[in-house]
Amino acid sequence: MKVKATSANKVNGKLIKYKRGDCLSINCNNGKYIGAFISEKFNNYYDLTLIEYYEDHKPALYHFTDGRFWGTRFGTWESLAYAVDKKMALVNYIDGHKGIEVVGELSLIKTLEKASYSYINTITALHDYYVDEITIRVQKTQNVENYPDLAFMSKHLLSMKSIINL
Repeated sequence: MKVKATSANKVNGKLIKYKRGDCLSINCNNGKYIGAFISEKFNNYYDLTLIEYYEDHKPALYHFTDGRFWGTRFGTWESLAYAVDKKMALVNYIDGHKGIEVVGELSLIKTLEKASYSYINTITALHDYYVDEITIRVQKTQNVENYPDLAFMSKHLLSMKSIINL
């Protein structure tokens, strides 16, 4: 049985705070901030996609437009499709969190695919995932730059310019 999507802009009859393409500053409560964007809203969940950003100040929009997101490629060099890694978080949790704010908005391509997804329950869990995974992503990205044949085989960091409408 296929799960049917609910209203794109409501949860339990209440308007949601964020929408697809919103760029978020996430305060990790340790003096650091993470950058993520809303790649989709599905039923009671926001799909957050991380960017390569972990600093002691809030990200600005240019960190998103000029940055790299967590994802992969599909297809061939002649016909590329892009996919994002999604961290699914309850809309009510994200909407009510005081440490999250919009720093800008991007127009994402319509053909954005899902590379992977998992659920998170807290900002601490998102932070821990970021810290555990970023070194691996950077190494895989360097491997892709050195060995282009790996570009379609791993989850790495990709230019945001490849998934935004300019």
